[in-house]
Amino acid sequence: MTVLVFVSVVLRYILNSPVTWSEELASLLFAWLTFVGAYVGFRTHSHIQIDTVTMFLPVGLRSAIRRIVTAGVLMVLGIFIWQGFSLVMTTWSLEFPAMEISRGYLYLSLPLGACMMLVAVLVSSRRAADGRSEDQEGGC
Repeated sequence: MTVLVFVSVVLRYILNSPVTWSEELASLLFAWLTFVGAYVGFRTHSHIQIDTVTMFLPVGLRSAIRRIVTAGVLMVLGIFIWQGFSLVMTTWSLEFPAMEISRGYLYLSLPLGACMMLVAVLVSSRRAADGRSEDQEGGC
């Protein structure tokens, strides 16, 4: 994606020969990479979390807080899925002018990415409930 944007800038401003579809493709790739990256972060537990307070709490209270946070994350992901599909349906009839494909493909990254994140959270929660960790099983 970075190479695409760089080549587009060089062609547009130095050679005065713009590639009309490059900005559209870059925005499409950016959206998809954002949500796939967020899914990978959920799957590998690499999102930032602040545990300064919770690490001093008793194990039972820490577990309860973790469940509340997980429920909140699942609710937000559910909203992303619901509203994302609504957005896809609204924008499906619109097209990118240069690429001549539906804008719905851009917005489809939201509900599909949220679905992948939801699965990752559920798998992680199930493993935590079973007392297994990702270290014991070698990943996801």
